[in-house]
Amino acid sequence: MPTPTTQLSVTRYLGLPDDTIDTGLAGVVDSVNVLVAGWRPLADPDELAYPTPVQQGATMLAARVWRRRNSPAGVESYGDLGPTYVQRNDPDVAMLLGLGYYTVPVVG
Repeated sequence: MPTPTTQLSVTRYLGLPDDTIDTGLAGVVDSVNVLVAGWRPLADPDELAYPTPVQQGATMLAARVWRRRNSPAGVESYGDLGPTYVQRNDPDVAMLLGLGYYTVPVVG
């Protein structure tokens, strides 16, 4: 059964070595796959892969969730002008996954 993203896709997106093995990252990828599959199920069970925008959105979401482990209070970094906070909702991920304002309207 196809999954929206893979651990290899996320490690490459994050710029980590391909041989990175981390059970925490594996858990994040599994969780994101379950979440995205619930949001965007495959129209046909015989499809071999999710559409490219959904794969990219799932990879970006998994990377963002993975990076959040370093900012549990929502602070990404401190700079000259003070703290930089993590945005609550990522509009790029929402657009790629077709969520929120990007959801296709359905009647009935």
